[in-house]
Amino acid sequence: MIEPEIVFAELSDVMDCAEDYVKYCVRYILENNADDVDFFNTWQDKELKDRLHNIIAAPFARISYTEAIEILETHLKEKKTKFLVKPFWGMDMGSEHERYLAEKVFMKPTICYNYPKTFKAFYMKANDDGKTVQSMDMLVPGIGELIGGSAREENLEKLN
Repeated sequence: MIEPEIVFAELSDVMDCAEDYVKYCVRYILENNADDVDFFNTWQDKELKDRLHNIIAAPFARISYTEAIEILETHLKEKKTKFLVKPFWGMDMGSEHERYLAEKVFMKPTICYNYPKTFKAFYMKANDDGKTVQSMDMLVPGIGELIGGSAREENLEKLN
């Protein structure tokens, strides 16, 4: 668990920090643990090395929660997929939804942001729409949610 506190940060700064940190970790592993990566690539997961290189090669996808739900609903309606839990705006997406977005739609790490305030913490900064907060989750193929974060509410009147 890592909780960086970034002064005067906006949600885009939080997303940039999370993406940069994951890319740093992957680069470090590739440079300092090449033998281990080769071992796992040979004996456990033949695509591991390629996936790790792809993580550092391009920017992560970024999509709002609202856009993510619209994609999931469209893919379900067009029978491109099936879900155990039908997606709808206002739900807390499950691992099946998060992994589908990262693995099938974007095929790379994907940052989903501006979640409904109904299931997020009180200290997350509210958006002007009154329905969402400045939060983000990093969704990674094969895993689902890897990192969560938010811009914090600094207005004392709103926190009381």
